[in-house]
Amino acid sequence: MEFLKDLIVNVGIWLEGLLAHTGLPEAWVQVIMMGIGGLALAFVPLVAVIFLIWAERKIVARMQDRLGPNNSGPYPGPWAIFQTFADAIKMLTKEDVIPAAADRWVFNAAPVLVLTIAVLVWAVIPLGKGVIGSDLNIGIFYILSLGSGGMVALLMAGWGSNNKYALLGALRAIAQLISYEIPQVLSVLAVVMVAGSFSMQKIIAAQDVPFLFAMPVTALLFFVASLAEVGRLPFDLVEADSEIVAGYFVEYSGMKFGQFYLSEFMNNFALSIITATLFLGGWRGPWVDNIPILGSVWLLLKALLVFFVFMWLRGTMPRLRIDQMLGFNWKFLVPVALVNVCVVALVGKAVPMDVHPWVRAGALLGANVMLALAVLVVLAAAGRRARRLAVT
Repeated sequence: MEFLKDLIVNVGIWLEGLLAHTGLPEAWVQVIMMGIGGLALAFVPLVAVIFLIWAERKIVARMQDRLGPNNSGPYPGPWAIFQTFADAIKMLTKEDVIPAAADRWVFNAAPVLVLTIAVLVWAVIPLGKGVIGSDLNIGIFYILSLGSGGMVALLMAGWGSNNKYALLGALRAIAQLISYEIPQVLSVLAVVMVAGSFSMQKIIAAQDVPFLFAMPVTALLFFVASLAEVGRLPFDLVEADSEIVAGYFVEYSGMKFGQFYLSEFMNNFALSIITATLFLGGWRGPWVDNIPILGSVWLLLKALLVFFVFMWLRGTMPRLRIDQMLGFNWKFLVPVALVNVCVVALVGKAVPMDVHPWVRAGALLGANVMLALAVLVVLAAAGRRARRLAVT
């Protein structure tokens, strides 16, 4: 039973001991263990995404009163569970078409870079108590920095296609990502100030009271900005089919298109886990100290709850125009995020770190409620002024 309590860590220790008994040098054992750990870590999102795609199709179909993937096709399986596998096989077997005028090196490198960045994000995400690829002391900063690489990959896809629609889609996507990265980073800065560290594990350890309840405004700002960062409704203009013909990857087909599609869902799932880590206590939960493997279960449940909200918004929200989306960011989200950082800093200065966690959480919650009320008052005044101008 002791082995099962912390199954993942104990399996790693057992495997390392097994390799050591083969007579391999210690350095080679460590290299092999790092390779196995990296493959296992990359395997988690790749497998999870297959089932998340299926779940999103089914759940959004229910929300919109559609059948969705059901018992169609020759081998759908129970509840059409094999539909996603069939789609994956179809992607791999479709013809790979490269436009004659495309920059072949840039065109082919873009989907590889997008998928690589989507996998690299998982290196610093804590998947359980003691289960993490690399506990960097700048973990959340590492995740945010990878977003810049994603922008480069999108620009490579649009430019390398030598297609005006693809280039327009790439430029619009980069404008969206750069804009919404600012409130996202400011929200993370507020979390880091309260936790006192960039480390993902230390941010989890600081959440005796989950930050969602202590800083709901910060959590909402991060969530909305992150929706735009991964191109989810109502911010899916990155690939608005009806306007720019699928956006920056309009010229991609087959496996290359599948890489873009797969990386998008991997980023969605990673964002769900990051949100759960920053604001819902990550793997922390009842009985985790006694049975550490339960930490991974708690994290999965929290991440699935966040992912369900993503699906809910996709199934119910309309798409914004590009001017509305950018205006909402620069005129509302960024100012509120800046004020929020100042408010959190003032509370952090006024309330010492060594006070009881509930006292500190209460002070932060009170400040967040006052900030939310102030924002509502300003919005109400702006609405009345706009209506008077419309009448006159």
